Amino acid sequence: MRTLSRRDKGLLGLVALTAVVLAVLRLNNPAGAPAARARGDEPLPSPVPRIDLARLSAAHPDTTAGRRDLFQFGSARDANAEAVPEAVQPTPTPAPVETVYVPTPPPGPPPLKVFYLGSVESRAGVKVAVLMTDRKEVLTAQAGELVANRYRIARIGLESVDLEDVGSGQSRRIPLRGN
Repeated sequence: MRTLSRRDKGLLGLVALTAVVLAVLRLNNPAGAPAARARGDEPLPSPVPRIDLARLSAAHPDTTAGRRDLFQFGSARDANAEAVPEAVQPTPTPAPVETVYVPTPPPGPPPLKVFYLGSVESRAGVKVAVLMTDRKEVLTAQAGELVANRYRIARIGLESVDLEDVGSGQSRRIPLRGN
């Protein structure tokens, strides 16, 4: 068994003294209210007001709330007011328009879905992109080479690869595919 040091005994006595003081204060005030509230000069809080449910069936006064079109500017018009005629503007006759026939371009090849799986870099610094088609074919190529006889790899990055469609000249960025 350990003996208490002088410091431990002092702390234990202080805790005991605090407990005794709190017990005496509690016994002197049996309601448990704080001593600051014991004064009678503060009014008690008012009780919660009753909700009168009979007001729901009573007649309500007419208001203009909800009668305005929110999508029209200006103030709301009175329903009893006479309508003000608007000025009639003559409609101009349109000039004849020439119709030009533009042939529709022939449909291109169906889109090839290509996913970027990542890249591999050799010790010599040559970067090779690894792509996969929707048919689970694995394609590899360096920057500037053709992939699937349709796309040229413009740039190989860490998280994406830029492909350029050889037929249309459009380029698109394919992000790294996560599992």
